[in-house]
Amino acid sequence: FGVASACLRKPADWIEQAAGPNILSTGLKGVDGVVGVAHQVTIGCQGLAETITHASLNVTKSGLTAVGAEDNALWKAAAGDEMAEAVALVEVMVHRYTKEMIKVPPTDLLAAASAWGAMQQAVCQARDIEQEVVGLPEHSQRWMRYAAATMGTAWFAGLVEGVSAPALARAQARREQGGGPGDCALACAGVDGHFEVVKFEESTKELFAPGYLIAVDHEVNCVVLSLRGTCSIKDALTDLVCEPEYIQLSGQDGAAHGGMLRAAQRLDRTLAEQTRIALEHLHPEAPRRIIICGHSLGAGVGALLAALWRDAAQFPGVNVQCFAFACPQVLDQDLAVAQSNHTTSFIVGADLVPRFSLATAQDLQAAMLCLVDPESKGLPLSMRTDAILSAKASGDSESLQGAYYAMRPLVCTSPGRLFPAGRLIYLHPGHTPCAISCQDLDELRISSDMASSHMPRAYFLAIQNASA
Repeated sequence: FGVASACLRKPADWIEQAAGPNILSTGLKGVDGVVGVAHQVTIGCQGLAETITHASLNVTKSGLTAVGAEDNALWKAAAGDEMAEAVALVEVMVHRYTKEMIKVPPTDLLAAASAWGAMQQAVCQARDIEQEVVGLPEHSQRWMRYAAATMGTAWFAGLVEGVSAPALARAQARREQGGGPGDCALACAGVDGHFEVVKFEESTKELFAPGYLIAVDHEVNCVVLSLRGTCSIKDALTDLVCEPEYIQLSGQDGAAHGGMLRAAQRLDRTLAEQTRIALEHLHPEAPRRIIICGHSLGAGVGALLAALWRDAAQFPGVNVQCFAFACPQVLDQDLAVAQSNHTTSFIVGADLVPRFSLATAQDLQAAMLCLVDPESKGLPLSMRTDAILSAKASGDSESLQGAYYAMRPLVCTSPGRLFPAGRLIYLHPGHTPCAISCQDLDELRISSDMASSHMPRAYFLAIQNASA
């Protein structure tokens, strides 16, 4: 309604400025008035519908409670047991996370987050740590393109090349040649050469089941299994069911990201069957190799799937490798490091996802509350948010570093810490790729590019530049 009104009102104003009030301008304003009335009527109807819906839901909930129905019975009836369980888990987690912050004004929390970020930045700039320079694994760009292709042409194949007319033209050309949705998605993402799509699942109806693409890449002589990143409400729930769950790999007990572990276990059998079919399409004399790749959620589920397959010897005599781009924190430290012989995780800049888990989120909460009230942690008032922001404004890096080292042991103490799987390669624009450790990702860094660094295009450009 706002757009329609603007399209009517603006021309009427321009006409009156140029020629004064006339029949045309009056007519346009009259139509704009009708649009305004329709807008108000629609808002009123929406408000009435919302009121009726809430009343109906409340009556239904009261009725269920009266007959002894368990909590979340309405959710279970509407969305199924598993969805209701996931929503309930997230609800409890969010309530537990926010209850201590509820009395603090949001502006104070944002200022505290900014102050914590300034402290982190001061420490990062001062660190002079010799890091091991590494080369990128062969075909890293290609695997990133496969990871992006799972988004399909509707999402411009993950926008790995940005909003690109050539990408859409490649997809259209492939479609005209008789290619299916998977072929077009791979073409849109820039995967060239000879490949066969065995299975392309753009959307699944189940929770804990992200989309995927399985292809035989005859250019590299391997089967590629690419898992899709978050692009639906159900995917987001998989991300948010993040409390650590028990897992055992190679006889070693440990913990994994709950939602992504469920996704890997749910897809395990289906993907194994499809991958076996794909292996039969390889040249008989070619080495048997499976590449699992993905970005974000797809990287996390892929890394866990690779771990499960290798642990179960799912493909004897086949080399199973995983390339995880923007891999979330999915395994505890010991198990994460144990995957280094077959899994490589890529991290670009300040990307928040490889540093984000329930533990690091709780650390951030503790840091913000500490800056709002440092005396609660036994720290002086000079550690308050305003004092830290003043030090930032004056460029007093030494004070920021001192405050960080005094505060970090008090706030970064949450249990259940997880990390990205395997060998970790850090990519920073303008720098040579280097190997980092789990400890380099043990904290959620507050930075202006923490979200933009996560995008598939950011990863593709970082890999492209590092490969030049």
